[in-house]
Amino acid sequence: MYLFIINPSSGNGQAVFLWKKVEGILKKKQIPYEALVGGSDVAAREFIWKRMKEKKIKAVGVIGGDGTFHAVIQDLVYADTVAALLPAGSGNDLARMFGLTKNPHAFVEGLLSKTPQQIDVLKVNNSFGLTVSGIGLDAHIAGQAARAFYKKTLHKLGAGGLSYKLSALSSIIRYKPFKSIVTIDEDQYISDHTWMIASGNTSLYGGGLVICPYAHPIDGVADVTLVHTVSRRRLLFRLFPLLMKGDPVLRAGVAYKKGKSIMVQTSRPVPVMVDGEVIGMTPAAISIQEKAIYLIITT
Repeated sequence: MYLFIINPSSGNGQAVFLWKKVEGILKKKQIPYEALVGGSDVAAREFIWKRMKEKKIKAVGVIGGDGTFHAVIQDLVYADTVAALLPAGSGNDLARMFGLTKNPHAFVEGLLSKTPQQIDVLKVNNSFGLTVSGIGLDAHIAGQAARAFYKKTLHKLGAGGLSYKLSALSSIIRYKPFKSIVTIDEDQYISDHTWMIASGNTSLYGGGLVICPYAHPIDGVADVTLVHTVSRRRLLFRLFPLLMKGDPVLRAGVAYKKGKSIMVQTSRPVPVMVDGEVIGMTPAAISIQEKAIYLIITT
């Protein structure tokens, strides 16, 4: 039995279009399946959890964006059930990182025939994530982008990833830096002027921004990028353009670290996000969970 979760709002309706294609292929091949189209993240998790208790599930296919996939994997970490994603969102950072296909036929063929790979997972407080956890400015930007009035318009134009970048420009102008104590394994880093702390299982977030350039999802460590002690002007006109370009930012005020366990304490509560979803406020405990989920890479 295969399960499918479809987010009809992803990609301005693109997910539903893709699902109709996938469903037609499944019926033609006489593949047993159940699907949930729409509903809340809680409903999707309950749908999966209930059926995992009742029967053997070969794989859970998600047709939607990184946020939908984030909700689904919460119940698949350290489970035997395999996950797969047919990207139909705005950011699609997972698709970029793993080179996932957007073709329904290739997706189904991969789902049925490819060998699952064990992938590392971030644990951020009580949530799991596959991509990057952001604390501070980047999490604030993610929240702003999700609520932005121009988000739907950009989706219709096929430029959903631009929503994050526009929100970033407005947020950098207004956001106030904070004091932080960051403990990475046994090492401690203290800053009186912190903009953001990104912990990456993968390198990308925000629709293609390379924030953790050396991160890899099967190396057993998280890559941590600390942005601190730089002026607002330098952040806006120097560092952010470099991030958009995708190159490592080898400049003063940006530090790259690695570790298995990260603890972040801040002088005021600041937002925490993972996979582009804001999950709470600091303090934050982040750890890498090695080979914690099975993923089918449908290229």
